[in-house]
Amino acid sequence: MKRTALVSFALLFAMIGVLGLSQNKEIPSRVGYIDAQKVIEAHPKYDEIKALRTQADAELKPIAEQLRALEPKIRDGSATAKERQDFDNLQKVYAQASKKWQDKINAALAPITKEIDATIARVAAQNGFAMILSANVAGQSGLVVYASPDIDVTDLVIRALSAQ
Repeated sequence: MKRTALVSFALLFAMIGVLGLSQNKEIPSRVGYIDAQKVIEAHPKYDEIKALRTQADAELKPIAEQLRALEPKIRDGSATAKERQDFDNLQKVYAQASKKWQDKINAALAPITKEIDATIARVAAQNGFAMILSANVAGQSGLVVYASPDIDVTDLVIRALSAQ
């Protein structure tokens, strides 16, 4: 079974190579990366996201403080029945409010990330990049241990977003 899989992979790579050569077009091979958070924060509409996060924090902070105040009693078992019920209710309220705000933030971020993705694709194509990685994800996953600052396209993407 392993040999069959190896033969299949070998055939697949051979076919890809033949197809690639038969198209007779130059395929970019450069790889770049971006700081995705920096690009999002540089977007002209990012202030809307910040405002939503501020509103969310204003609503969630008092609930979180109430939960923190009750938590020691819940943990050590000294909470009254009413305090346990209050704690459970506060947890539900906090979870619902968190979800509501996360949904609002995600909805506001969707068009921004769509525009950023299109801009990244355009910048990559214009500059001969075959692939652009998120530096944060690549670094955290261990996929990339080192990347030259010369292939950081963050500022190119930010300039392209600003020019739109």
